[in-house]
Amino acid sequence: MKQFEKTVKSEVIFDGRIVKLRVDDVELPDGSFSKREIVDHQGAVAVLAVKDEQMIFVKQYRIASQQLLTEIPAGILEIGEDPAAAAIRECQEEIGYRPLNLYKLGDFLPTPGYCSEKITLFCATEFIWDPLEEDADEFIRVVKIPVRTARALFINGQFIDGKTVAALGYYFSITARDC
Repeated sequence: MKQFEKTVKSEVIFDGRIVKLRVDDVELPDGSFSKREIVDHQGAVAVLAVKDEQMIFVKQYRIASQQLLTEIPAGILEIGEDPAAAAIRECQEEIGYRPLNLYKLGDFLPTPGYCSEKITLFCATEFIWDPLEEDADEFIRVVKIPVRTARALFINGQFIDGKTVAALGYYFSITARDC
């Protein structure tokens, strides 16, 4: 018996600025066939910024969820861009600080059932003020939350953005090692 699905045909049905949508015909392990709708995404980075015993978040309205969310700074990778370079750029654009140190927390796949996106998570603890121009289509507000308060909010389920939850989970599980 085969152990994995095998793509036998793939068709791009939408090619947008951020994502592509394709429909794949796949052969299943039992020999039958099915279709898979896949969102192709070039990947993203996110940074848990910890400065002076505070975590720096951004508040941003997300149309897909129709909610104002508190998130860590993040953004899409440019094609071929190094994740660490993207993380530095996103911090400068979103919170005005350039990280002087980046520690990789890990990678995760937010929705592997239908999306190829991989997000690389970093933590930074040393910064200089070095803002870049914000993206014209983003309207964000910087929010600083004491680490202890952020931990309590995390434990109580107040953060619902996946990359933020993942980064805080990594951070609070490795605090003894520091990031």
